[in-house]
Amino acid sequence: MPKFIKKYTGSLIAWLVVVILSVVFLPNMSNLVAQKGQTKIPSNSQSQIAQKIQDNWGHGIGNTTDAVIVFNNGNQKITAEQQTKINDTIQKIKDNKDKYGVKGITAPMDNDATKKQLISKDKTTELVQVHVTKSRSIQSVNTDLQKAAKTTGVKTYVTGGDILNDDFRVSTEKGIQKTEVIAAVFILIVLIIVFRSPIVPLVSLLTVGVSFIVSLSIVMNLVQAFGFPLSNFTRVFMVVVLFGIGTDYNILLYNQFKEELSRGKDKIQATIDARKVAGKTILYSGTSVLIGFATLALAKFSIYQSAVGVAVGVAVLLVVLVTLNPFFMATMGKHIFWPSKNFAGEGENKFWSFLSNKSGKFAIPAIVLVLLVTVPFMASYKNKLNYDNGVELQNSVPAKQGLLTVQKHFSKGTAEPSTIYIKSDHKLDNEKALNEIDRLSQQLSKQKGIKTVASVTQPSGMPINQLYVSDQLSTLNAKMKTANKGLKQINSGAKGSSFNTTPLQDIATSATNIGQYLRSIQSISSSTSSSNGKQVLEQLQKQMVAAKQPLSQTQLQIVGALLQQSSAKQQSVMTQLQSQLQAIASNTQGIGNNTQALATQLKETQTKLKKASEGLDKIDKGMGTANDYLAQLTNSKAADQFYIPASVLKSKTFKQSVANYLSSDKKVAKITVVLDKDPNSEAAMNQVDKLQTQIQDNIKGTTLDGSQVAIGGQTSTTSDTHHIASSDFFRTAVIMVVGIMIALMIITRSVLQPFYILGTLIIAYVTSLSITKLISAAFLGQKTLTWNTPFFTFVMLIALGVDYSIFLMMKYREFGKVDSTPAKQIEHASSVIGTVVISAAIILGGTFAALMPSGVLTLIQVAIGVIVGLIILVFTIPMLISALIKLTYPEPSTDSKQDKQE
Repeated sequence: MPKFIKKYTGSLIAWLVVVILSVVFLPNMSNLVAQKGQTKIPSNSQSQIAQKIQDNWGHGIGNTTDAVIVFNNGNQKITAEQQTKINDTIQKIKDNKDKYGVKGITAPMDNDATKKQLISKDKTTELVQVHVTKSRSIQSVNTDLQKAAKTTGVKTYVTGGDILNDDFRVSTEKGIQKTEVIAAVFILIVLIIVFRSPIVPLVSLLTVGVSFIVSLSIVMNLVQAFGFPLSNFTRVFMVVVLFGIGTDYNILLYNQFKEELSRGKDKIQATIDARKVAGKTILYSGTSVLIGFATLALAKFSIYQSAVGVAVGVAVLLVVLVTLNPFFMATMGKHIFWPSKNFAGEGENKFWSFLSNKSGKFAIPAIVLVLLVTVPFMASYKNKLNYDNGVELQNSVPAKQGLLTVQKHFSKGTAEPSTIYIKSDHKLDNEKALNEIDRLSQQLSKQKGIKTVASVTQPSGMPINQLYVSDQLSTLNAKMKTANKGLKQINSGAKGSSFNTTPLQDIATSATNIGQYLRSIQSISSSTSSSNGKQVLEQLQKQMVAAKQPLSQTQLQIVGALLQQSSAKQQSVMTQLQSQLQAIASNTQGIGNNTQALATQLKETQTKLKKASEGLDKIDKGMGTANDYLAQLTNSKAADQFYIPASVLKSKTFKQSVANYLSSDKKVAKITVVLDKDPNSEAAMNQVDKLQTQIQDNIKGTTLDGSQVAIGGQTSTTSDTHHIASSDFFRTAVIMVVGIMIALMIITRSVLQPFYILGTLIIAYVTSLSITKLISAAFLGQKTLTWNTPFFTFVMLIALGVDYSIFLMMKYREFGKVDSTPAKQIEHASSVIGTVVISAAIILGGTFAALMPSGVLTLIQVAIGVIVGLIILVFTIPMLISALIKLTYPEPSTDSKQDKQE
């Protein structure tokens, strides 16, 4: 066995071992992408600051993400029977929170506030807000919640920002699997057509497959061990780039090998020479691609950095192509092209030869023609992008269905509200702080574009009337009116209490006289013996009872006469009567004395009542004035002031609101804002961006002055993504272009030619974006490009399109020895390399076309952009570069040629 074959047989065995090890040590890619592949936003961004505050919120819901369970009865109101089943489902979830990964739950029937917020106006849809733990994977929690939420008779969904993102990851993974199969089948078919042989395509796929498996394992192990950049797109772009350019390089290498065989060389020498000639071009082209993707490591945005994994794949690919391919060529020789027996080199490509020839002759018109076709597209392109990750998902995905249901029956922002966090260095559960929070809530609710605002003072999204001075004044005013009415009644009674004390004085006088009379009777009773005494006494008793007039002198004389006639027999009775009369006389004397005193006191009371009446008149007038003032104050703007009494502040009901909207240490307040527009729209992002500045300005000089303000939620995250992606795109693009330009200067040994090449690529890029946008609107129903599309299209077209320019310029340099002028050189090079470039473009375009069945909008739009860009490059590379070279290196005049010959 020749030494050369032994050498590359060792390479084959080594690669076999490497592949086996790569498969054995390949980590679980799905888990890695789920854990480390999500878009990472810098920690100093407001959405991340807000997330950190949320993670330390307390109340048992720290380190959580929000999700929404949706119960829907189509367009019909939820019935009582269905409501009972829904309530049972919610209770089951509450009772098994640990099982379902739920740390907190807010249901419609919790209180009046949640009823207003979580039940749609048409009564067809109910929402349950849940705080889901981050300690478990979103996918597992989502799966458990979907099972738990299933309720007989109603449609149920689980949705939310992180759940949608995770579904996007799953959809991308499924799309990649389709892409890998479709790309392999497509490449196999194209290569069979190009080489008219089934063996070359299989060998090509084998070598590219080895590079993909090995590089993928390397990248994933780097991610697992060192946090290497990773995203949902890393694997899919490694697939399309490696299979695309790997096949292109193999075409270049096998064509050169066929050409060397056609010159009569044996298989080993043909392999050595093919590797030397084509290998040089492959090395230069691959290096430029490698540099292009490697510069992405300098990006700040994680999703841009993640494309650096392609650079690892390209590095492995270059090693595989120059160490594994030679084994198959050297051992199989001509049989690698079986059953084809045509070993002639590539013929002239008439299409590229024509374009180059005409562009060389008519350089200015050729350039103008290219610009006339492309400039209108470039000028019409507006860089308005869609940052809604929801559009990446097909409507059949359950989480997407849930989102659409919420947007239909609530406002578009209900499923993804924004949360404003105000972090102070002191507690906020006091009247002053709550007053400021309420004032902010009121101001926010009046802003255009905001549907509802919920806070600790407005938990239902509506002000609580009892906590405002206007309502409190109304209550006080009513009580004042009642008090005023009572005072009038008292005053009226006081004025009517004009006592006549004369009768009291008469009674007192009579009682005194009676006492005296009785004493007189007592003194003479001992001599009384008349039998008529009893009757006389009875009459006397009646008179005394009446006690209205004193006894007259004639009456006293009669009593005395009668008593004198009483018999001795009544002596004992009279003795008893004397004792009783003695007691009566004493008591009657006391009555007289007391009555006299009462009369005196009543006179004094009457005087005081007159004075009280005068005071009550003044109070009445004062309260009337106060009532008028309170009525005016109640209807003034001053009455809109928030005031929470201490009793309410300590009440059980308000404590629940505090628990929901103040952190466990009471130093952080949150205000939940629901927008009336798509939370991922440009308008929503602009509004949220302004909110932070507005609130910070608004709290200056208040008890909240100096507090940290951060806004969390989907809109805030999207806004941060927008700002970071926009700024880093330009920065990364510049770094990439500069890196490729330096490589091109070394390869072409020219300063101007790299500018021609990159200028051509940039024209193709911008034009392709504009056309992609038109195609997307016409056939995909999406009028805007996703925010990732421009970046990935740029990277692919610039890094891969430069390949074809290098193919051309390497031939251009090669023919410098045989052609007399640069114009003839470039025309000759175009005619020879044209077929290779067109074949390579078809291969690469077809590989990207394999992304379309993925169903992921970004991948579809990137595929369209790259394919359109490749088509543009197929026309513009031979036209622009040929025209520019002609203008840069003009042919000498006839006289100059003659002078030179002489």
